[in-house]
Amino acid sequence: MGHPSVKVRIESLQPTASLLAEQVEAKLKVRYAVVLLVAVCLSMSAIAIWEGWNSRQYHLHDQEVAMSNLAQTLASQAQSTIKQADTLLFTLVDRVEKDGMGQAPYTRIQSLLSAQRSELSQLHGLFIYDENGRWLVNSNGAIVPNANNADREYFIFHRDHTDRGPHIGPSIKSRSTDEWIMTVSRRINHSDGSFAGVALATIYLNHFLALYDSIDLGNNGAINLIADNGTIVVRRPFNEAEVGTSVANGPLFTQFLPGASSGTATFKSVIDGVERVLGFRRVSGYPLIVSAALNKEEVLDGWRQESMNSAIIVSLLLAFLGALGYRLIRVMKQQNHIQSELLGAQEKLIEVNRSLELLALEDALTGLSNRRQFDLFMVAEMGRSRRSQTGLALLMIDVDHFKLFNDLYGHLAGDECLRNISAIIKDNIKRPADLAARYGGEEFAVVLPGTDYVGAFLVAEKIRRAVQLAGIKHTDSAEGTVTVSLGVCAYDPASQATSDDLIGAADKALYVAKASGRNMSVIAN
Repeated sequence: MGHPSVKVRIESLQPTASLLAEQVEAKLKVRYAVVLLVAVCLSMSAIAIWEGWNSRQYHLHDQEVAMSNLAQTLASQAQSTIKQADTLLFTLVDRVEKDGMGQAPYTRIQSLLSAQRSELSQLHGLFIYDENGRWLVNSNGAIVPNANNADREYFIFHRDHTDRGPHIGPSIKSRSTDEWIMTVSRRINHSDGSFAGVALATIYLNHFLALYDSIDLGNNGAINLIADNGTIVVRRPFNEAEVGTSVANGPLFTQFLPGASSGTATFKSVIDGVERVLGFRRVSGYPLIVSAALNKEEVLDGWRQESMNSAIIVSLLLAFLGALGYRLIRVMKQQNHIQSELLGAQEKLIEVNRSLELLALEDALTGLSNRRQFDLFMVAEMGRSRRSQTGLALLMIDVDHFKLFNDLYGHLAGDECLRNISAIIKDNIKRPADLAARYGGEEFAVVLPGTDYVGAFLVAEKIRRAVQLAGIKHTDSAEGTVTVSLGVCAYDPASQATSDDLIGAADKALYVAKASGRNMSVIAN
């Protein structure tokens, strides 16, 4: 066993702390450089992705706002168009009810209707039907023999409902002109309140389509004018088969309209399955909804191009940064490799020096410290004991009748005996700070820092008993086996100024042990 204070000369040959620290620091720098490079690249990628996502959301939101504004404008246009027709109907119904349903007033009304129709280009016609659905007056001047509209939805509605407000019916084809029209109608009553007929205004669907087609909504945009029961009144792009189709089960009616009269949404159309960004609004005063929508894929085309350009720029930047970082890290690794080779060469030289140093401080036969290391250790530990006021004890051990053992069994057996006893001594001193040394010949010494004479005596007895129990045969010994005698001494700074004083005291105790019959431990007085 040894102690750091004694191995200063050995440790001075170790790689210096600064060199090891530099090597560790160099390796850490490479790791930090790699981590920094990865962190920068990941951060740039994350920022680019985040910016791209924000740009996507902005594009969608911007188009939602645009569609909402467009829906509001189209709703105002629809409200204005229908309001003009409805105002005429209100005036017409009032006049008919005051003048009665006789034949005489209709000549003047016919002229009035024709004049009003010519003022409003969106009007297809103005009509009055009696309680049986027969044509009484029409603004077009058309003569349709035996014409009867009692089967039309608007006629049936007013016949069965006493409501005096306007009614927006489903889009139909005119029987007189075969054109698609929207119907706006009001009920006419007799003086007793019973059903007297219907006043009808029809509006060209082309009036709406002309406006809708003039709006740029891309290749797959759509504008819908829908009744509040979910029936399509008119749709752009126009398809006759879609007029009257119900979208009441679509997301617009099931999710959005129940909670709001206007808003924006993104969903797939139940008509053609295209996902669109949509703005919707109810038409003020009438049971209609206007929606304007852009194809989501077309909305995102511009965003995709911007994102692609950004991705290319970021990729080029990352590639340049990666190449630069790779080159830097490679140079740092090469420097570390060179430094490691230099340090390895230094360590080999240190190992050679260490071996030489150990040969100078270690007993070749027993592997214990030699006399030189023992002397250095004693000086160092006595100085430590004086400074820190801690205990220090010394054991001097001598093999009993060893000369007789050598004469009887030979020197080779004697050497083996010394090696066995050395091993026993090392096994019984476990602390790293303790030192076991071959003092000379068959004599050993054990230095116990931080130990008083009581603790030292206990260690001495452990060693003595262990040697005796080892049963090394010695027929010329009284015990029949090899035994040892031990002198125990605790350091006293007052009376022991030098290491020789402490050694001398332990030697005296050893002499007493040998003189008193051997195979015992004696504490110095």
